[in-house]
Amino acid sequence: MKMETGKPEKGKNVIAEFFRQTFRRHSGGEYSELLTRGLHSGNKQGLNRKYPWAYVRLFTLVFVLFAVFLLIIRFTSNELFVPVVTLLGAVSFNLTFLLLLFELYPKKDLSFMAVLLAMLIGGAGSDVFAQILFNIFTPSNSWLHAVYSGFFEELSKAAATVLILVVARKNSPLVGFIMGAAVGCGFSIAEDMGYIFVHANEMPFVNLTTLIEISLSRGLSAVCTHTLWTAAIGWAFCRFKRHFANLAVYGITLLSCGLHICWDLPLNNLALGCIYAGCATVVLVECVLIVHLGRKKEFTENAVSADELYKNESVVSEMWEQAEQEELAVRALNKKDAHYWRYWGQFTLALAAFLMAVVGVMYCSIPFRETYGTQVFKDPESFVSFMQDGMVFSAKENRQYESGADSEPAGAGRVRQSETGEDGVLYSYIYTENYDTVGGQYYYFPETVWATVTTEDGTVTYHREEVYYKGELYASYFLVNGTVIGSYFEQNGDLNVIIYNPAFVRDLTDWKYLSLFCTFAGIAGVAVVCYISLVIKSWRVKKLCSTENVSSVE
Repeated sequence: MKMETGKPEKGKNVIAEFFRQTFRRHSGGEYSELLTRGLHSGNKQGLNRKYPWAYVRLFTLVFVLFAVFLLIIRFTSNELFVPVVTLLGAVSFNLTFLLLLFELYPKKDLSFMAVLLAMLIGGAGSDVFAQILFNIFTPSNSWLHAVYSGFFEELSKAAATVLILVVARKNSPLVGFIMGAAVGCGFSIAEDMGYIFVHANEMPFVNLTTLIEISLSRGLSAVCTHTLWTAAIGWAFCRFKRHFANLAVYGITLLSCGLHICWDLPLNNLALGCIYAGCATVVLVECVLIVHLGRKKEFTENAVSADELYKNESVVSEMWEQAEQEELAVRALNKKDAHYWRYWGQFTLALAAFLMAVVGVMYCSIPFRETYGTQVFKDPESFVSFMQDGMVFSAKENRQYESGADSEPAGAGRVRQSETGEDGVLYSYIYTENYDTVGGQYYYFPETVWATVTTEDGTVTYHREEVYYKGELYASYFLVNGTVIGSYFEQNGDLNVIIYNPAFVRDLTDWKYLSLFCTFAGIAGVAVVCYISLVIKSWRVKKLCSTENVSSVE
């Protein structure tokens, strides 16, 4: 009798067996079983002892597509593909991790379609509820924002998870874990897309370096943040009886809130690094124990009870030996199968595509642009000096309208008063004109200022502009520097100025480009050679098998 595949043979290295089972050839039936599991009665029975494998293929596919669209944007400057890259960057790690957790679920009574539905509905619902709470209770500083984020977001996700479990009538702890993970994954995908869009969008173009950095940093943290925080809450809700009166449920919920608060604290990079490591360790240990003990419990309670084979150690040992012999026989037979060699040829191409995608992402992450660049400023004074190209103006701040001075119309409902400053520059102050019908008089409110500079080359007029940071005036300036096309603030308060540089020429002979190009070409070349060799091997095996069959018939 053959044992169910997926469990390592006795004495085998578990990690080595995990990788072997992950990257071995999987049949169409295995794909069908995974995608239809839990959808009808025929696919709800039994246990799932197989190692996770589909998540690797999903991650490879999404990551390769992510790199392909990045390269399209880099070489064509067509930013119509930015939304696609933003979506792929947000789902590449999150959705892959959710599929891994689903594959670890030991029973077959849950479908991946149900998990995806919980991700979409639960993630969207928790996002909506969290934003409602943020609009009702607005944090006044970054510390309070971290506390609010921890409680509002975790409680919103917990509420969505509980509602899904109640509606679906699920009470298995591991199902609660998976559904909680689905809700957290949906929330994380929406949040990651927002972060990528907001911080990488530097109108009139997109900063691919920032897009890649946020996609990878948020993606790598996906395995220890929202998904697992909510998964633990879902597990606790189903694990402990009298859900709403059990202190253990509230304890796990508070733990997830606390981990979230610590993750968002406004500290320096060194302190945050230590906190991230501690939070990741706590939640990973917690969830690994939940999954490991839950799987062990399911396998123990449902292990071939009809024959009670697992009660007799000698029978078990004999079964493992027989399974090992059958596995060795299958391996020997595979080497005589043409499809076996063709599969490894396809695997070589897939691996090469992934490695080439990594090189492509590295290439796109290099901070260069054909005609644009940025300059960082840490204080208003240096920023104003750069924007005014070193010129100093003596315009009056918030100059009030002078009733006795000469005025002239400046458009509908606006008037202008002009005067020459101490620097010899003509300043034009524009005011909004409002008439008080009750009092029978006009009121004037300062609107903007223009500076007219006369030089040997002619007359140039500059408009005074203002830039705000967190609702407060950061600096006011006259835009003299003609290479500036925009500006934006970083999270740490630094101001980045976008500069147009028509004289920029990309030097493709630079070592960093040459090394990436050579690596890319080398991977492609080796992959093609290996693939052709393995295809030829499959042809020879097929021909040899045909010859042997003819000889046996004769």
